[in-house]
Amino acid sequence: MSSPPSSGSTRRVILLDHAGELRAVAAALAGLKDISLERAQHLPSGRGIVALLVPPEIRIGASELRGLPDLRIVAATSTGYDHLDLNAIAAAGAWATHCAGYCDEEVAEHAIAFILDLLRGVTFLDRSVHAGRWDHRLAAPRRVSGTVLGVVGLGRIGRRVAERGRALGMRVLGSDPAPASAVAKEVELVDLDDLLRLADVITLHAPLSPQTSGMIGARELALMRPGSFLVNCARAALVDHYALGRALRAGHLGGCALDVLPREPPSAEEPALTWPRTLINPHAAWFSAQAADAPYRRAGEAVAAVLAGREPPDVLARPRVTHPTG
Repeated sequence: MSSPPSSGSTRRVILLDHAGELRAVAAALAGLKDISLERAQHLPSGRGIVALLVPPEIRIGASELRGLPDLRIVAATSTGYDHLDLNAIAAAGAWATHCAGYCDEEVAEHAIAFILDLLRGVTFLDRSVHAGRWDHRLAAPRRVSGTVLGVVGLGRIGRRVAERGRALGMRVLGSDPAPASAVAKEVELVDLDDLLRLADVITLHAPLSPQTSGMIGARELALMRPGSFLVNCARAALVDHYALGRALRAGHLGGCALDVLPREPPSAEEPALTWPRTLINPHAAWFSAQAADAPYRRAGEAVAAVLAGREPPDVLARPRVTHPTG
């Protein structure tokens, strides 16, 4: 690993998140000397770049790291970190961090809003009225109390969804790819196949990993109850979207609600835009006024800690190569 810039040279901190709040990052970096904070649309390369703040849509792996000899930290401006190659980052002598838990309440509330909307037909009936119809049977509302809610993934967000589901009088089933973490008194633990067969509405909150990628495919969709609903506020790649489109067009599912798509923003040719009984939001589940600055402030705090010689919070990977001081 080559030496970092000599003492007194500018250390570049790059925010790659187009929606990111520069002022929140700048506030976290206040007090550090010789820092240049920049926003970039594309991954830069070259000497002097010591920190990257990256959103979920930008992958950082071995090939991206080759042109960054001075990099000290990759800070994800998100809770999820499937876009980071942690081994490659550690091998390059850099820390990796994320922003665990900053929008748990928001995502859980958004999932519940989707669930209620689907069960009561609120948006679908609104669309029908605007189209000149006046018939509640076009999306016949269902009673929420007594409905079976299936929660896939029982981490922080999944448990919050389960708590809210129980408060609404729903029977809550849960399945988790990592059973040891699946401890929640609000949930009846079942295996995934049983959850798919029994639930009226299923909401996904599993992290994306090689084990969970495509976990809801044609087979799993076929197991779901006819007329049931699927909600995804987690990662698009948890679901085989071609299979989901087929299940919706065939009428097997009653509808779905998606806050995530395989490509964001979608092109005009995105198939999901034409699926029946489908709600789509623009990756908005994380957002509230309270959460808006949090991931950028926390990522900035992680960068500040590393550049000051301290261990950052929310560590995902530690450097396996030490940068020599210069």
